[in-house]
Amino acid sequence: MAPMKGLTVFIADLRKCRSHEEEERRVNKELANIRTKFKEAGLNSYNRKKYVCKLVYMSLLGYDVQFGHKEAVDLASSAKYSEKQIGYLAVTLLLPEDSGYMRGVLAALRRDINGGDDVSVCVALAAVSNVATREIAEALTEEILNQLLSPSASTFVKKKAALCLLRLLRRFPDAAGAHAWAARVIPYMGHRDAGVTLAVTSLATALAQQYPDAMRKAAAFAVRRLKSLVLDGECPTDYMYYTVAAPWLQVKLLRLLQYFPAPESAELRTLLLRILRHIIDAGQDAPRELQQMNAQYSILFEAIGLGIHLDVDQGLMHESAALLGRFITSRETNVRYLGLETMAHLAAYIDSLAPLKRFQGVITQALRDRDVSVRRRALDLLYSMCDVDNAKPVVGELLRHMGGADLALREEMALKVAILTEKYATEYAWYIDVMMRLVALAGEHLGDEVWHRIVQVVLGNEELQLYACTIALQALNAPVCHESAFKVSAYVLGEFGHLIANAPDSAPIDQLKALQSKMPSVSLQARAVALTTVAKFTNLFPEIKTACLRVLDRHRGALDAELQQRACEYYALATVESDALLPTVFEEMPPFAERQSALVSRLLKQEGDTEDQRTWVPGGRDINRERRAQQTGENPAEADVSDGKDGELPQSDPADGPADPAEEPSITESRRHYARLLWESDGILYDGDEVQIGLMAQYKPPAGRIGVFLGNKAAGAIYDISIQAFVKDSKDDKDPPLSVQESPGQSPLPASLLPLGQARIYFDVTCHRVFATAPTLRISYTQAGAPTVLELQLPVTCVHFMAPVTIAVSDFFARWKQLGEAELGEAQSVLKTPFLEERSGEWLRGVVGGMGFALIQGADPAPDNIVAVGIATCESGERFGCLMRVEPKPSHSLTRITVRATNDMLAKAVATNIAMIFDSK
Repeated sequence: MAPMKGLTVFIADLRKCRSHEEEERRVNKELANIRTKFKEAGLNSYNRKKYVCKLVYMSLLGYDVQFGHKEAVDLASSAKYSEKQIGYLAVTLLLPEDSGYMRGVLAALRRDINGGDDVSVCVALAAVSNVATREIAEALTEEILNQLLSPSASTFVKKKAALCLLRLLRRFPDAAGAHAWAARVIPYMGHRDAGVTLAVTSLATALAQQYPDAMRKAAAFAVRRLKSLVLDGECPTDYMYYTVAAPWLQVKLLRLLQYFPAPESAELRTLLLRILRHIIDAGQDAPRELQQMNAQYSILFEAIGLGIHLDVDQGLMHESAALLGRFITSRETNVRYLGLETMAHLAAYIDSLAPLKRFQGVITQALRDRDVSVRRRALDLLYSMCDVDNAKPVVGELLRHMGGADLALREEMALKVAILTEKYATEYAWYIDVMMRLVALAGEHLGDEVWHRIVQVVLGNEELQLYACTIALQALNAPVCHESAFKVSAYVLGEFGHLIANAPDSAPIDQLKALQSKMPSVSLQARAVALTTVAKFTNLFPEIKTACLRVLDRHRGALDAELQQRACEYYALATVESDALLPTVFEEMPPFAERQSALVSRLLKQEGDTEDQRTWVPGGRDINRERRAQQTGENPAEADVSDGKDGELPQSDPADGPADPAEEPSITESRRHYARLLWESDGILYDGDEVQIGLMAQYKPPAGRIGVFLGNKAAGAIYDISIQAFVKDSKDDKDPPLSVQESPGQSPLPASLLPLGQARIYFDVTCHRVFATAPTLRISYTQAGAPTVLELQLPVTCVHFMAPVTIAVSDFFARWKQLGEAELGEAQSVLKTPFLEERSGEWLRGVVGGMGFALIQGADPAPDNIVAVGIATCESGERFGCLMRVEPKPSHSLTRITVRATNDMLAKAVATNIAMIFDSK
């Protein structure tokens, strides 16, 4: 772009201004001049561009230049590249997303993308990436995809198109409609140009996080491209960086593979293992040059991360642990940081933490590192590698460092100490000592969840209550008592103060005086808790009732409404002449219902969102099993079942009493889980207070494999676990229509299952004939001495053995008519549409496709109608065709479903399944 003298002079004038008023006068003068010039008919191209550039600069300074939006759009619509360039720049910076001129911008973008030369296409793609409104995403995604897939498009345009699609996908994942075209971009990962491969790999990585099933073939392309780069050394000269072949591309490919399970093909799995070993062996030698070291180590750390994720070779894992031990002692800050982060990743999946515990001293020293990011990674690693054996030294080290830790790090450190203490405490006294010391050191950085949790634990353990009262009174008698420690102490003494009433210096009056001494220095909320304790003292200790009433009477005139109301109500209750009232109202609180701690959920919420989803989080194996199944499509044998809501259960304020125990899942909720699994391959089947049952299904008609995952949500271990799947009333049938058997070669169920642990088992199912009754899943276990038996219906129907098949549009209604005349099997139902969203058609298509049908586009004259075809296959070799027609009527909130098949039972099964799905929506 040629320099513009007028623009340069204007910017210089503004910089010379010595006050805001002087700058404003100069800007207003220029705005008046520009308005006048825009009204002139003969304004030439140079001046138009110059004035628009001035408006862009004034907009960056915060001035309103809305009158120039039309001129910016006109420039973008121009046929001249120089005007188009300025126009798109101005549109990007000036126009808000809801501007009325966006339609003009959209027309210009469509025209340039479809009909312009390479330069115009690229500048339009850059503008799409920068503007990226929902309307543009919905309207232009198809055109941009065509540029990527076009055989005539240049490599430069293909790179721009891939990155533009990536931007739209990240900004509006639902509007881009990526589920329809995700698999079409995979072949371009093998493009001859490394730049195109790099751009498409970035796009494929984002797609793999949202549509892992559609992108599974990308793993094979990534492995083969890594082979050519790592093993064969095939790399263009332009992409060699200090003797390292395309390091950016290698890193992208290794990261992409972390969103998929290990390849099913033995050949690909062996090849991938060779690649990882080659990279790790090459990383043993330290590069001499800094640039080469950065490139080589970035590949090495991603390769180790992939090896950890795939867990294909435990020997490789132990070798990686030894190599990472060398990196965490490096003098380079970046290398130490990456070494600690990768070792934390390793701790999240490795079977034995022994190889990592050798470096515990080095990791502890990293808590004193000069770089705060290194200290944070050291904290993550200590948190991840902690277990019952080393919990006390790890927690002790963290408490010693907490006093001098940065404020930004102290909250996270305190949360992790609280979680580790509760998780690995083997002695009640140690738990209380650590938690009280924790709230004293970092109470101001902790929320109410911590002291609530301490109270819940104390209430639920009788052995702990006497010692907790002793420590609580000591905390109140200390010169300084943190507010969280005050709340804990007040609550505990109010419930169990009578347990130490006969101990030296622990008489009821001593407890009341200790409480009163700290009340003036705490917050209003803490005083409210203390007033509840004083009110309970009137019931626990009648000998000090008069003193307690004086405290309550003094607060009846408090300015704070909460304090005043509590004091008045408690005083009135305590002065009523009734022997039964006080013991009834202020009786001892029952133990809290067992629930999962909210501390872990709070810790996970502190993680910031990134462009790429993380495949792991600090916290060891338990917490990462769930994430592996949910985010990467990994075999969920390593995953815990989860309800997808961060595991956080409702919390209550102990000051106001415990929450009611969670109710058992309702029949409606159980049906909803079952119906969802009729068209989705994995999810929750049962979610109760003690256990959660998840399923993962894979079908290759006429066979399939069902994975059942039993997660322990209870506070204690469960024993005598049994998981069985069978078809009722088929024991005497020598040739049952469906067979269900345990998969061979799997490990037996554990004898017991600790809290947050998981058991798994796989069943092989085979469809011999079309059947009407789904199999039964029976799970039995013992928890706290009480046996429990659950019988659930497995979501396995004959529809699950359906495979999609595509036919010509002209053939659909011909076969539809033939099936109708033959009257082999037909089922029809009119269902109430369970939703009114604008995108309801996408949901319907997703359901039909998830049930194993292929959608036939354009077969039905009504654009909203859906027609689909599938074939059910049996072990006997029988195949039954099935046609479906879905006719939604949004105006009546009704949908008619018609199914025709060559088997009557199959047609009824399809109709029944889709009716259940509608009812559960």
